[in-house]
Amino acid sequence: MGIWTGARKNSTCGWRLWREEHPAKVFLISWRKRKRDQVVVGEKKILHGIKVPRRRRWSGLCWSFRKPLFGPRITSGIRNPKSLNPIPLRIVLDIGASQIRLGEVIPDRKGAPLLRNLRVMELGIDPTKNTEFFPAVLQALDTLFRSSGIKSGAASFCIGGPSVFTRVIKVPQSDPNLVKQMVGYEAQQAIPAIDEACWDFQLFPSGGGAELEAMILAIKKDSVEEMIAASTRAGLQVEGVELAPAAIINAFRYNYPEIQTSTLILEVGARSTHIIMVEGTKIFCRIVPLGGASVTQAIATDLQESFAGAETLKKAKGFVHPGGSYEDPPDEITARISKLSRGVITRLHTEVERSITFYRSQQGGSRPAQVLLAGGGAGLGLIDFFFREKLKIPVQHFQPFRRLAVEGGIPMEVQKGFPGWACFVGTAIQTLPDTPCRLNIMANLKNQSLGKQKEKPAMVVAGLALVSLLLLPGIHGVWQARKVENLVSPQKAEVEEAEGVLGKMQAEQKKAEDKLARLETVIKLQQEQRRWPALLEELRLKIPSGMWINRLGLASAPVSESAGELSPKASAANPVKKIPVLEISGMFETKSEEADAQVVEQFRKALEAGNLLQNVVIVERETPERSGDGKTQQVALKFSLRADWPENAKTPGKEREGGK
Repeated sequence: MGIWTGARKNSTCGWRLWREEHPAKVFLISWRKRKRDQVVVGEKKILHGIKVPRRRRWSGLCWSFRKPLFGPRITSGIRNPKSLNPIPLRIVLDIGASQIRLGEVIPDRKGAPLLRNLRVMELGIDPTKNTEFFPAVLQALDTLFRSSGIKSGAASFCIGGPSVFTRVIKVPQSDPNLVKQMVGYEAQQAIPAIDEACWDFQLFPSGGGAELEAMILAIKKDSVEEMIAASTRAGLQVEGVELAPAAIINAFRYNYPEIQTSTLILEVGARSTHIIMVEGTKIFCRIVPLGGASVTQAIATDLQESFAGAETLKKAKGFVHPGGSYEDPPDEITARISKLSRGVITRLHTEVERSITFYRSQQGGSRPAQVLLAGGGAGLGLIDFFFREKLKIPVQHFQPFRRLAVEGGIPMEVQKGFPGWACFVGTAIQTLPDTPCRLNIMANLKNQSLGKQKEKPAMVVAGLALVSLLLLPGIHGVWQARKVENLVSPQKAEVEEAEGVLGKMQAEQKKAEDKLARLETVIKLQQEQRRWPALLEELRLKIPSGMWINRLGLASAPVSESAGELSPKASAANPVKKIPVLEISGMFETKSEEADAQVVEQFRKALEAGNLLQNVVIVERETPERSGDGKTQQVALKFSLRADWPENAKTPGKEREGGK
């Protein structure tokens, strides 16, 4: 059913219709290629038999009907389906950060959109890890198409999240081309790296007569190309790309045509939340990086769980704590999760209040009279109660299927998360002639690709010229190299022969060095074989009575042979040979304080006077607590010495060899 709300030119043939005599009546015309036109009148009892005078036929032009702007269908006339363009069969995808929604939109018997084969699937990944997203989307699309039985064909998909850029600006009413130039200039100033982004804008009346409001939406080109590649691998022919803010506005206007007061729409996704204000023709949109994944991450951090485990706990036990004097749940885990959820949603409420303040101050809007919760995160328990208590206005969940029929009824899996289908529904009705947001991101992407293709011939010619310039010095160098090679070739054989002889000499020298190294090792081992017995004999001869040694070993960090520190240059030129450091620990019988000090000092001097140890120092000498008469309860005291033990020290064996 449709009403005549105005005339527009169509590409099919027809007759010009006039209605001067009956301006309040509705005429629905069945266009047929006959000699005489046939008129079907909405109110048959009153207008039956009225003949429309035949007018001159226009060449290639006719008038067509338009539907009301999301209003009720007020006529009782019978519409010929051939008189209006039917909705084409199309596959619709809503690619979210944690879920993918799939379905088909077809025209029903009256030409209205009809949904069928609705499916939803969890990606099962951490939305914050971008490297896992693309493989998960490919796998999910393959599974969805096999389970739903949907065949490949034309498709449109919706994407959103923090990668979407939004900005609402005001421009004066002027020539459309001039308005487009002004919006393009503002977009270049606002969008970072605009050459790497796909963007478009939509104009809305601002409420005043002198200005228009332009909502600019942009997204990274890489994100769009990745999703197009994933859809193409699944056998789809992508014909349209919708951004989440535009899809939400279209879904709201289609399902709630009676609401003209200021309305706040919160689309709580996995990685972000779309804060959208709609007030008549005024539009405001802001995206904040807070969503369901923020709640899951807070649970995972607090409970030391994985992201998947925290997501399972959130779905099983998660809700927003009412706060105040409300009693906590008896389950400790549930109470903890509810308070963590309230903390994240409180941060979201702060961003909502900031957005409302900005909308009222910058765009002259009014405070919202109601809130609609959409998105997958809107399924969190008591989130509507939280915003109702904070904002003091009615809060309800978004009903995306309020005015849309679903073939065979809405599946149970869709009913469990129906607020999350707002973007899907907005994408499904995108092709309707009176949708308020008609962005074309695909056209922007195609124009960029077409511009690159036009630049390819010039780039190829420039590349060939550059290669030629680079090759000319190379060709000259090759010619010079061949000339030099002809001159050097007679001496090349002699040089190769000399190199062969030199190689043999170096091999023999290496063998001699290896033998010398092995001989030095043998000599060193023989010396070490005599060092320890000589050391033990030295200690036996020098140790005084009443003293015994219980530990003897080499220190872990030997000191250098020289007493002073060498400069870095001297150390690099003449590497210093490390001298082993010997540690001697033991105990001695205590007599008096003076005698205790003398016995350790005498032992130190005796060792230093010998031929084996050098630089003997006292590291530790235990001093006990004594009474007034100089006595102590300890029988023996600890002591520790450290000394250098050079390898070239004279041993008794060496002395005998020298004596011989």
